[in-house]
Amino acid sequence: MGRGKSIDTPAAQARRMPFVAKIKRQDPFRPNDAQEIYAMCRRIAASSEYQSRSGWREDADFRVYRFTTWAKARAMQHWIDRSGIAHRPMPKLGPTPEEKAERKRQALAWGLATGAVRDIVQAYRRARHAGIEELTSFNAACTVGLALGRPNDEVQHTVEVLLEWARENHQEWFYRFEPPAAPARETIHPARAESPTAPDEGPLPPRHSPRF
Repeated sequence: MGRGKSIDTPAAQARRMPFVAKIKRQDPFRPNDAQEIYAMCRRIAASSEYQSRSGWREDADFRVYRFTTWAKARAMQHWIDRSGIAHRPMPKLGPTPEEKAERKRQALAWGLATGAVRDIVQAYRRARHAGIEELTSFNAACTVGLALGRPNDEVQHTVEVLLEWARENHQEWFYRFEPPAAPARETIHPARAESPTAPDEGPLPPRHSPRF
């Protein structure tokens, strides 16, 4: 909300600031766009009050901006329509799949090129072999990663990538403290019903080949 020290009900605010400008939008704005809207509201309202909120009922799909005079609301609506701010892209929510893949590639490349993968995985394995819980063992591996020069904001992701790589390529390293993969279920072949009129087809072949 803009200027004004008292906290009013929406109905009271509507009576005091009955003139509105609207942006048809439900998605959030990028920080720069939100700051631009805020600055324009302050500029148009000048020393008067203004109020902004998400619409409801008939204005459910809008952002509503209330002003004390018709001229101020019209000026705000003119700026909204002219700027095209309603159609600007929403903020980026997390990295793209391509960015995630590249980050993972860089983490693995660093671990393999520097040899850090050995020390990081070894720190994790030694802690787990000693009976230490998984999270504490993971933190021990992160401590090694930091000591080897991995940035603080990348070390946890890097350790995750290197441990994943080690499990996929060297599962035998983890046999002492991780359960083995479940064996493949044996396919059960239903017994063939005998027909009294069927000719003798001979015995079925053995299910398992004998060893020689």
